[in-house]
Amino acid sequence: MNKLGQAVVIVGLGLSLVGCGTEEAAQDSPKKTANPTEKVEIVETKKEDVYFKDDTLKIDMATVKILSTEVLEPSKEYFREKPQLVFTYETTNDSKEPLNGMTTWIACFEATQEGTDTINKLEVGMTPQEEKYASYLEHQLDDIKPGGTAKGIMAYDIDDPQEVVTLKATQGMAGKELGEKEIELQ
Repeated sequence: MNKLGQAVVIVGLGLSLVGCGTEEAAQDSPKKTANPTEKVEIVETKKEDVYFKDDTLKIDMATVKILSTEVLEPSKEYFREKPQLVFTYETTNDSKEPLNGMTTWIACFEATQEGTDTINKLEVGMTPQEEKYASYLEHQLDDIKPGGTAKGIMAYDIDDPQEVVTLKATQGMAGKELGEKEIELQ
């Protein structure tokens, strides 16, 4: 082969290698642009993540987990005139500002019982004072720091100990309905 033939072969090989590099770069480009789109979709689904299920209420500002429910009988010793439905719970502050767990409960939950002609809203009763609830009362009125969790207790006076209580959850007062739970008292 003469010098001109060798130069053509070398130039041809060089163009082949450059062409391969160009194909790889073209194939890599779509992969790089696909990733940011996937991340944006994930972030958007988290914004709509409010619910009430499995005894957990998740709203924008907080997460409230119901730990237990119990019916307490009337008691002169504890100044309970009616039977009460008692909820123990814990509130986690998911916001950037302090918030109160009891205020969050009152703003988001409503307890009702069906009467003969009406659906009766149950009144908040006197907070149970029994020793077994001491840990729930300790920080009941305190503000919870961002990222912090505190226990609480809420009691409702029961109108009819035979009738089911419905606990309805919303995204705050007059907010979006998030679900409900029926509680058999017996």
